[in-house]
Amino acid sequence: MVTLVRAARVLLLILLVTFVLSLVIAVARPETGPLEKTVLVALMAGCVVAAARVSTMATAVLTRLQHR
Repeated sequence: MVTLVRAARVLLLILLVTFVLSLVIAVARPETGPLEKTVLVALMAGCVVAAARVSTMATAVLTRLQHR
């Protein structure tokens, strides 16, 4: 079960990193307007917060599993 939690955490973090990289590429494009860039940066910040929550939740689950 511990391995499953760790694998899920890694997969979710990889998914979020991929999404953030695509957002960075979108922000860097010259065709992207200022309002669009603002929205994309907000989405990037949301992804960073989501990654932190995923990591925190996975750590809490692992701690519970190890105390059983």
